Formats: sequence, structure tokens, C-alpha cells
Amino acid sequence: MQLPTQFLALSALVGLSAAHGFVQQLKVGNDYVTTWNPYKDPQKKLERITRTFKDNGPITDGDYTGPNITCNTGGNIPTSLTTLVPAGSKVSFLWTEWESDHPGPIMTYMARCPGKCSAFAANSGNIWFKIDQSGYDASFAVPWASKRLYTQNSTWTVTIPKSIASGEYILRHEILGLQRAAKSGLAQFYPACHQVTVTGGGTASPKGVALPGAYALDDPGILLEYRDISATKLYTPPGGPVYRDP
Repeated sequence: MQLPTQFLALSALVGLSAAHGFVQQLKVGNDYVTTWNPYKDPQKKLERITRTFKDNGPITDGDYTGPNITCNTGGNIPTSLTTLVPAGSKVSFLWTEWESDHPGPIMTYMARCPGKCSAFAANSGNIWFKIDQSGYDASFAVPWASKRLYTQNSTWTVTIPKSIASGEYILRHEILGLQRAAKSGLAQFYPACHQVTVTGGGTASPKGVALPGAYALDDPGILLEYRDISATKLYTPPGGPVYRDP
């Protein structure tokens, strides 16, 4: 039986959608916090701790050198909400089911808001400090971090530095897909920004990189053939080093 053209087109869209993803919840301690769902929340006019973004697709075609890289496509619109996160605690990002054909690193940044995050654009200055990253690690059976995500229930866990000052922060978590990155501008970034209030912190105010600004088209961590990376040919994710507690 020949399927209707409309059905084939819909199937293609479903297949494309299934290959992408976004963070649907944060786990902080024993609590689960629902984050932005671009397919349900706009219609319900719901506000989340997540800055709104358009859909589950990536930033690509070189757009990651522009303003959408800050918090994904959709305007980087601050929200009035935050969730409490103790300094030194673990936060887990629960992705929608992540496909294993997107090799690349997973990176997490923070930026301190000067007051309320609801009044902070976070799109200029070296404010983004990296708190976690994993790229290619040959000690794992699945070396690429983003492909390993698929094997651990699409969940990635990071530790909030215990030394950073208390206050409101933007917690930015992203996957970089390198499956097409051998051609300039075709790397795929999947970032999202979640507003949190850090409690019980120290006095550190780390500096980092600017987003946009940190990612360039010719960055060796972005423009490369991922199949060339191995235990002997190392890979360094873009965006600078990870901040470590003193």
C-alpha cells in the first residue's frame, strides 16, 4: 500500500524531531523541577525557571557565533522564577530521550546575575564560567560524552562549586553535536539556560568567557572530523577550562 504524501512528510518530521532533544527536568537533591517544554508551555502560557527557546532543534549554520548561542533560539527572555541550589550540591539534567548518533561534548556553565536574573540579559562580558565538561574519554566503553548520555537514561549530573558566592545565577547546560562538524558552520549546539539561586556559598566570583564570543567557526573544538579523535589524538571542548574549587 502506498502511503499518502502527507503521512510521509509527517513521518520525516517525527524522525527529525526524535534525533534532537532538550532538558525536561532538573533534579536538585531529591526534588524534580520541571523546565521549559517548547511544545506545551507556550500554549498554556506557563513560566518556568528556564529561559524560553523555540524548539528541540540545534543552533547550527554558524548561528552559534551570534546572540542565539547565549540561551538558544527564541530571544533569551529572562523569567521571574529561580530554584534553590545549595553550593556544593549535585544537579542532574534529565534530557528527553537522546539519540546516540550525535557524538560530541557536554558542557555546563554558570553566570552570576548582578541582582535578579529576571533583569539580566547575560549576553555580554566574560561572565560564563564552566563548571563541568566531558568530551572524548577513551577510558569509557562509550568515549564521546553525548553518546554516553544515551546509556545513562539521558541524564547528566554536575556539581555546583562550593566556593562560589551565594546569589542568583544562570545555569547553562549544552550538548555539542559534531556529526557534521567537518564542514564550517555545521556543528550543532543544544544549549538551555535555567535560573537558580545558590545558597550557602563562599566568596568566589569566577570569570570566564563571553557567549556570544567564545565559539568561533574555526575553533579546533568545533571544526573537526570527529572520527579522527582517539585515545592518541586528543579533543579539547571549546569555551575554556573548567573552574575548580580552590
